Amino acid sequence: AVVSTQSTGGSEYLISLFHKHDTDKDNILSPSELANLFSVCPNIPWGDFSASVMTSEMGWLTQEGYEALWTLNMLLYPEHTMEYLGYLGYNSDTRGNQLTAVQVTPPRHEDFKRQISCRNVLLAYVFGPKGSGKSCFINRLIKKGEIEISPETDRHICINKIRYQAQQEKYFILQEVGLGDQEDILDKGGDCDLAIVLYDTSRQDSFSKAVEIQERLDVPSVFIGTKSDKSSVKQDYDYTPEQYSQMAGLPPPLFFSAMPDRESAQLKIFQTCVLFASHPFQQQSQAMPLTKIITTSAVVAVAGVAAFFLFRYVRHGR
Repeated sequence: AVVSTQSTGGSEYLISLFHKHDTDKDNILSPSELANLFSVCPNIPWGDFSASVMTSEMGWLTQEGYEALWTLNMLLYPEHTMEYLGYLGYNSDTRGNQLTAVQVTPPRHEDFKRQISCRNVLLAYVFGPKGSGKSCFINRLIKKGEIEISPETDRHICINKIRYQAQQEKYFILQEVGLGDQEDILDKGGDCDLAIVLYDTSRQDSFSKAVEIQERLDVPSVFIGTKSDKSSVKQDYDYTPEQYSQMAGLPPPLFFSAMPDRESAQLKIFQTCVLFASHPFQQQSQAMPLTKIITTSAVVAVAGVAAFFLFRYVRHGR
């Protein structure tokens, strides 16, 4: 399916609304300022936004968070977002109807073929076995610790703007795939720019479960070992995460700690993920596919066993 993002005109109009209603000019919308902005709408479309974007110390919406929320909603709920643009007067503006606020980009599978994504918004699904730290990983994208998710929230999503290679910037969205949704998303292959598969480095059975998830994906993916601040254990699997990643044609696994004092290392992880999502499969294309390696290894092993018995036969036959 095509991917909807905000056009430049749409972004400029929404930013102008922010500045219009930010009456004290502190680049933060207080609850009353936010309510005033959406007074012409049926409600505020975001609900509890504090679990998804960067906020002020008081939990109020900053301009950075405001722009991120509109970006997120345009990607995930384009029709709903255009409806609210109508309430907010976009139609009466000289820009035309709401369709001019949308930029439609090609389906992700076309990006995979070209091995490059030109979108400024990237979506990553976060998979992982129970206890692998999916929520903590996602929360650190917006530099937060434990976040109480509202019961009305149907999914745990965070978005932030990440500056990476050569001062380029892109919005990066992390969406947690809960165990209840995992089967349905895996059956569909996952319509995202990158699949991040977590495993707990302190539990020996975690990586094998992560592999079961990764083998069902048909989008670019990367393993991330979580809780790297703890003592790691040998994973109960035939190959190490590094060996498996190389054989499966994946980038080397990354290692993540959710501790607040590891903010610099966390940013590097997110920058690396944005790079992988922006250039899908370029990292993977250098390695031999796993099935080919296993097949080759099996052939070599069988040939070795056959040679051994042939040697014994010839030797005893003399």
